[in-house]
Amino acid sequence: MSRVFNLVLLVVMVVAAVATYDMKHKAELAADKVARLENRIAHERDSIRLLRAELSTLQQPNRLQAIVDHYPDYFRLEPFSPSQIATIDEIPMRPIGKASEEAIAEIIRQNLSVIQ
Repeated sequence: MSRVFNLVLLVVMVVAAVATYDMKHKAELAADKVARLENRIAHERDSIRLLRAELSTLQQPNRLQAIVDHYPDYFRLEPFSPSQIATIDEIPMRPIGKASEEAIAEIIRQNLSVIQ
């Protein structure tokens, strides 16, 4: 009886050792995956910071003004006149119900004649 009991304990101990090793191995794999994901997240955050800095540089007014001054024929920009600023009363009311394409085109034609 004692030998059977010892044999059962030995088998339980081997099974426990194998299970412990398997859990340890899976935990190491999961830790490696987490580390790779954290590195990837850090890289993406750095890329986002770099792109935001680049966008900020590209949108600087002095830089844009220099480009417009260098290529005036391409941009054809002109200063706006005060008559181009509309008041609330000049904004047409939205048609009630479904507006047909013809009604929308008529509103656009009316507004274009006011602007010109």
